[in-house]
Order: sequence, then C-alpha cells, then structure tokens
Amino acid sequence: MASPSVRQSASRSRNKISGKKKLPEPTHVGHFFSILVMSLCKRVLHIDTAVKIGVYLCGVLIGSVFSDVFALPKSYFSDKKNIFNRMFTSFGFGWTLILLGAYIFLTSFVYTCGNWKDVVRKHLSRLVISTFWWYILTKTFTYVDSVVGVCSFSAHKRKYDCLKAGRAWLGFDISGHVFLLIHILLTVSEEVKSFKGWTNLDSLLKEEDLAYKKNLTEQQVSQARISYESLTPYIKIVVLLLTFWTIFCEFMLIITVVYRFHTLTQKVTAAFVSVGCWFITYQLTLETKSSYLPSKPGECALNYMKVKQS
Repeated sequence: MASPSVRQSASRSRNKISGKKKLPEPTHVGHFFSILVMSLCKRVLHIDTAVKIGVYLCGVLIGSVFSDVFALPKSYFSDKKNIFNRMFTSFGFGWTLILLGAYIFLTSFVYTCGNWKDVVRKHLSRLVISTFWWYILTKTFTYVDSVVGVCSFSAHKRKYDCLKAGRAWLGFDISGHVFLLIHILLTVSEEVKSFKGWTNLDSLLKEEDLAYKKNLTEQQVSQARISYESLTPYIKIVVLLLTFWTIFCEFMLIITVVYRFHTLTQKVTAAFVSVGCWFITYQLTLETKSSYLPSKPGECALNYMKVKQS
C-alpha cells in the first residue's frame, strides 16, 4: 500500500492538473480577419500626431521645392477638375464630418454609459471647433487674396472681374486644399486616439466591482456593457472607413503639393496655419479641463485610456 505522503503528493498533482486554465477555443476565420484588419488600421491611424506633423510640414516644403525645380508632365491629377478633386477634396470636410460624427457618436455613447448630454456637449461639440476653423480660415484666405492682389490689367479692381476678363490675378492665394487636407488629417489623428485602448475598455467592463471602483451606478455599467457589445462592430466599420479616408487625404496632399497649383510660400503658409489650429484646439483649449468646453477624445468616468494594456 502507498504511504500517506505518496497519496497526498498524488492528490496535490491531480489538483494542480484540474486547476490549469483551459485552452482558448480556436479562433474563427472571420474573427482572425477582423483582428488583422483592425491591426492594420491602427498602424495607419495611431501614428503619433507629432510625428505626422513633422512629416506633413517637411513633405509640403520638400514637395513644393521639387515642384518649383521640376515641372511634372500634365496628367489626370494635374487637372483641377479631376473627379477626386471635385467629389472628395473640395467636399472633404463634409465627408470628414460624416465619418468622424458617426465615430464620435458611437464611441462616446459607449464610454459615457449612454449619457446623451455628455455625448453631445463633451464630445460631438469638438467637431464644432474644427468646423469653425475650416469656415473662418477658408474665408480669410479668400479675403487676403482679394485685398493684397492686383489684376494684370489695372482697369479691374476685383478678382472676379479680372478673371472673367481673362486676365491674371497676382495675389497671395494661400492653398485652401493644403490647409484643408492637413486640418482633416490632424483632426482624425486626434479623434481616433479613443480607439487605441478599445480592447482595454472591454476588459474593464468585465470587472465585477466596476461600479464601485469608478463611482458609477449598476445601471450605467450595464448600459456601457450592452452598448460595447452591440456598437463595436459598427465602430470597427467606421474605423476602417477612416483609415481609407486618411490614406486618400495623404495621397491628395502629395498631389496638391507636387503640382504647381500654388507657390511654395502659399503652400507652406497653409500647412503652418493648419498645425496652428491643431495646437490651439487639442493642446491648449481641450487641456484647460473647463466644464464649459469639450473634453478630450476618450475622456470619461471609466478612464479606460489610462488602463495598462495586458
């Protein structure tokens, strides 16, 4: 017969074996593809904004010098009336508002626990600031060009009359497209930061004592859990669309810079103005933490963006 010590050792061994964690179930092909696509999207969208700013400013400067030194042959993209310019770039901010509006609404509805007041006042309101910059500055660019410019034929004092007569208007036409594209790219870069810790939010919402830890009601936590499960698939679709939109805007920025639509100074000025808008909005205004101003992307009671990734 086995000694008591041997039986106890065997018993402990069986307990250890039975206490082992079960292996995860095999990953479905569709789920694997979704993880892969989201991983690629994050690689595009979650490049540090400061890095993007450096690349965009250097790219505009180098590309403008290149276009002044080497005249590229005419192509479909050198024509201002090409379909991409007319349908997407010219209405670029409208497309951005649609995509970012959907993204901010869906994500903020989840992490604010369905608080409509916070969704609108604290998060969607950031788009009002972006729209303000777009509207005011594009109007300002037009005004500056009309004030400082002169017609090649002195009889025409207004730009409209000058161009209608077939003359050249010699002004300082700050590139609205360079400004718009960089403004869009930096705004998207900041807003999608709330998706960086989306898997952390999933883990956080599974904690049993979450309501106590975050000083929330059980109803709020329940709402957040339900919203996360039901809205995350739609959020991922919007993230995919934002990735394509980002790539497209960066491509159109290259086209705008390397072709002679504007002078070097006009393009560089537009680039710095767009960076200035980003700095005032995301580095100054939203950092004040004022209750009268919008919150930063992802800022909420759950504080999921500060959870360390496992």
